[in-house]
Amino acid sequence: MNRSSLRTFLLLTTCLTLVACDDQNETKSDPQANVQKNGTSVIGYYMPQIKPIQKTLSGSFLAGEHAQLSNDWSAASDYFEDILADDPQDTSIQNRVMALSLGSGNYDRAIKLSKQITQERKNESLAQLVFALDEFKAEKYKEAEARIIQIKQDGLGSAIMPLILAWCEAGQGKTNLETLKNSPSFLYQSVLIADYTGNQDAVKTLAKTYDFTKTPTPISGLENIADVFAKYGETEEARSIYTALRNALPDNSHGLGEKIKKLSNKEKIVTPQITPQEGLAHALLDTARLLANGYEESAILFTHMSRFLDPRRADTLELLAQFSADHKQYKDAISYLTKIDPKDNKEESISLKRQIAMLLEMDNQKDEAIRVLQDLVEKDRNIDAQIQIGDIYRQDENFKAALSAYNQAAQMMDNKIPQDHWQLLFSRGITNERLSNWDQAEKDLTDALSYEPDQPYVLNYLGYTWADQGRNLDKAVEMIEKASRLKPDDGAIIDSLGWVYYRMGNFSTAVKKLETAIELQPYESEINDHLGDAYWQVGRKNEARFQWKRAISFTKDQIIIDKIQAKIENGLSISDVTKTAIAVEPNEKLVDNK
Repeated sequence: MNRSSLRTFLLLTTCLTLVACDDQNETKSDPQANVQKNGTSVIGYYMPQIKPIQKTLSGSFLAGEHAQLSNDWSAASDYFEDILADDPQDTSIQNRVMALSLGSGNYDRAIKLSKQITQERKNESLAQLVFALDEFKAEKYKEAEARIIQIKQDGLGSAIMPLILAWCEAGQGKTNLETLKNSPSFLYQSVLIADYTGNQDAVKTLAKTYDFTKTPTPISGLENIADVFAKYGETEEARSIYTALRNALPDNSHGLGEKIKKLSNKEKIVTPQITPQEGLAHALLDTARLLANGYEESAILFTHMSRFLDPRRADTLELLAQFSADHKQYKDAISYLTKIDPKDNKEESISLKRQIAMLLEMDNQKDEAIRVLQDLVEKDRNIDAQIQIGDIYRQDENFKAALSAYNQAAQMMDNKIPQDHWQLLFSRGITNERLSNWDQAEKDLTDALSYEPDQPYVLNYLGYTWADQGRNLDKAVEMIEKASRLKPDDGAIIDSLGWVYYRMGNFSTAVKKLETAIELQPYESEINDHLGDAYWQVGRKNEARFQWKRAISFTKDQIIIDKIQAKIENGLSISDVTKTAIAVEPNEKLVDNK
């Protein structure tokens, strides 16, 4: 079982993800769902193309391109500013600098350029949009509406512009939801607009016409919709949404239960009314989320548009942090998260600090990460923070410290680890195994499996460990076979299965499984090493040496390199099959730490 796959899994299950975006299902009738990648309708539409530039400026151009590809939009903007200074009237460079300024959070510069660009060229869509958003933020809704109407309605524009126009009209006291009714994604915004304009008839129509629990409305928006319905006396529709949310979100059942109780007692549910700026910021953020998978540059621009309109919006800052973290710009990600005000929400405050700790660890500031987490443990007695401390030590291969941290987490639960903390058992089992505490490791792993019998990584880990020790081979094969059915595209698990067959002496089956694993993860040193061993045992010695050489090329561990080199020079014997892990020591190859 190789390192990269299990590390990814453990990060996902034991640490908080930076952004918990709500699922937004797309339908064929939804214009947003039909945005096509046609060259200019998405990325090209909002990231202007640049004509060939003078040779003397090629250095700045290439540096700017590289900076942008690295998600360093601020540096990219600086480089293209140098080019613009040489030719201030170059329209393509003006547009590029404006887009980069917007995408780096330099909103004043982006707005200034948008005004310069649109003064002479009315057909520059992005410039018109940026200028309109500035007017919209200043509550110049009529001017913003007139400017938006000038924007060419194609590609992404045809999807988002009707919503911007609807909010422009709402800002002028008008309720125009006609252009939004064909898009399920816009129904949430329709409710917000009707509430802002105080249009009780529109709210009632929306409440009676749609089952919002079956629309692609984000979970965070459903409660807001129910609040609006309750405000306007649509009690049953509000109750239906609150009840559905309470069933789906047991952790928030108390607050939702209180609202249901207030409905029954005919008490008012007081919630702040959203402003046009907040409403449009939410819509732009939803658009960014839609684009994030495949159109990152456009997504970044829309996220910054959202932040421009509503600078304190938490999920906008979280998405910007996610973009930065994805590009390993951890300090920028931390900076975005520290701007979020959790107010009096203790859970949100803890969540933010844990996310920041994870980013600090990724930025190799492990001591500071542990300090942040220890503060949570001491002040809030937060068990998950204590577990996260153990994870940091384990990833750093400080297994004694990791075990101590995990044991402290267990003690915080009176050593009665519940099902919702099965990952603690898994992580502690791994750590005990690395410390050769096999009896305790086996207990932790089997306990984790008793909670999650279909968890592929636990099945694979325990089965692989048994097989590598030559114990419970039939059961080990059964467990890893099950894991491979649950995760057929995971090369690490398929490698484990092939290696178990190898250890059992079934070399032909081992070859087939390991070849499949190589197809899934061709650059994993350990899988190449295993396949080389299997090839050797079936007489394919030239291919074996080729795989061993590939294995060496994909690792920097000198101990592993020396052991594989010995196999290249001397080959293997059947007796080697019964020895513990040829390429590496057993404890080294079972755990994914980096």
